[in-house]
Amino acid sequence: MKYDALLKVFDELAAYLSAYNVISEGELVLKIRESIKSLLTGAERANLETKLNGTLEDVIFKSITSTEKVSVFSPDMHTRINYQGEVFYCVPTHRYMSNELEAAFLRWARIRSPLSALKQVVKDFMERCGYQVENTVPKSGHIEMIAVNKYKNQNRQRSKHIFIFPSIKFVPQFVDEMENSEAEEEKGKGKENVIVVPTEKTPAPFISFFREHDAGAAMIWVADVEKRTINPFIGNPGDDDAIEANFANPEQARKAVSVWTRKMHFVEL
Repeated sequence: MKYDALLKVFDELAAYLSAYNVISEGELVLKIRESIKSLLTGAERANLETKLNGTLEDVIFKSITSTEKVSVFSPDMHTRINYQGEVFYCVPTHRYMSNELEAAFLRWARIRSPLSALKQVVKDFMERCGYQVENTVPKSGHIEMIAVNKYKNQNRQRSKHIFIFPSIKFVPQFVDEMENSEAEEEKGKGKENVIVVPTEKTPAPFISFFREHDAGAAMIWVADVEKRTINPFIGNPGDDDAIEANFANPEQARKAVSVWTRKMHFVEL
């Protein structure tokens, strides 16, 4: 079945997908939606949906990710892979490499967890804890934030250097670099390092991190953008009761980490 309007969409999708051997389900759905919106008029879309007997996004997605093609010009990525709690697709003749799958995961993480949304959740949380955000700096791939709690007694003044990432998967390389960074040198001057990452669909990325890496001297917090909450993952805020009191459910979060630790210890034995 061939329609000129549909061919425009498949041409653009084929060009996009040819740059990657692996793509996440979320990224593919988003790209299909963008292509339809930018290339088709309302009349063209309505005409195609009548002829194809279905919602155009669903028809195109099924054509790409299954063997049921609506056009010979449809890209073919019907091999389905589950990785770190997300679904990915690749071309059936391609033996995907682990680095390509990892790159697809990181690409989708940047899309699904915009740093601007994470930044606002962190800012609101710190202000509830009595901190003032004094400086926010966008970096390559993450955001840095300085938050200060100004007690009347300056001997009790605390500050936190916060690093916000779109996924826990970005953290290992950053931690290695941070060991020799200026932020690391400032330890002992009242400043604490905190890494904030968003929730994931499953605990798998966090378990992988816990098994293979550590956070060095930094704490790691997990932000739920939808619920606008934050919970601890690694590390404790010490005597900073305001932070502890504003975590959504710290006991449950720490219990989950404890369970993971015991399970991993059992498996290694």
